[in-house]
Amino acid sequence: MLFEHRLFAAHRELASKGVKEVNYNPPLFRLLRRLGLRLRPPHHERFLVNLLAFGLPTGAIWGLLMWCFGWQHEVSLGYALRQASFFTLCFGLLMATLFWGRRRQLKLIPWETLPCSTPRTQQRWQPRQS
Repeated sequence: MLFEHRLFAAHRELASKGVKEVNYNPPLFRLLRRLGLRLRPPHHERFLVNLLAFGLPTGAIWGLLMWCFGWQHEVSLGYALRQASFFTLCFGLLMATLFWGRRRQLKLIPWETLPCSTPRTQQRWQPRQS
């Protein structure tokens, strides 16, 4: 239950800072959470996890599409694998760097210090609206 409370607190913090839901809870992460992985929001996730979580699926899909629609009769399999690996690394680095920079820009609370409360008690910690 601790993970779910921190996840709720992180989502609430990101929403309060003006981050859109599709950015702090992307479809890929929702799918991976449904499959049983305990992934933090990408803004709170470690650099390497973001690199792998965004780079591997995108690189695999891109490499497969390029092989099927363009490379199959033009290049060797080794060349295609090298190009797909390079794309995977570059895209993963780009996404991990963007989320790392955005975390610093927003001055987010570190994951380990996020409150571990229930959604009901989260409302008590918010400033009162007058």
